[in-house]
Amino acid sequence: MFTFLVIYGLFLLIFALIGIVFYVIFAFAFYKMALNAGLENPWLAWIPVAQWYILAKLIKSLKISEYEIPNLEFVLPGATLIVMAFNRIPVIGGLLSLANYILLLFSLNKLYKIYKPDLAVLYTVLSVFAFPVPFIFLSLKDLKPIE
Repeated sequence: MFTFLVIYGLFLLIFALIGIVFYVIFAFAFYKMALNAGLENPWLAWIPVAQWYILAKLIKSLKISEYEIPNLEFVLPGATLIVMAFNRIPVIGGLLSLANYILLLFSLNKLYKIYKPDLAVLYTVLSVFAFPVPFIFLSLKDLKPIE
């Protein structure tokens, strides 16, 4: 039993370290993008929920079908906070999480179209799996917006 707990603890430690490394890569690249875009408060790229404020400022607007989302810089972080608040409620939390995930994918797709329009679809598909996102952002961090 003790050996199992030690091995389990080592796996948790390894995954936590990998998660921290991925987060630092993502936040650094996001910070550089915010700096290059001349956004106010680029340091918000290091704060988990506030990152979506920076994303909204980078993409400026988001249109899904014929509907343009107003006040995107408040909607993206607000949606994440709502998901965090209702996450424990089985059906509602799951539906809100799915809706927020889809909203973030649309937002990332718009960002990819701004920086690398020819690879936007590929990057969006890869973003579904989450772990490539820090490296995608790392490849975009020094680019100038195309649009």
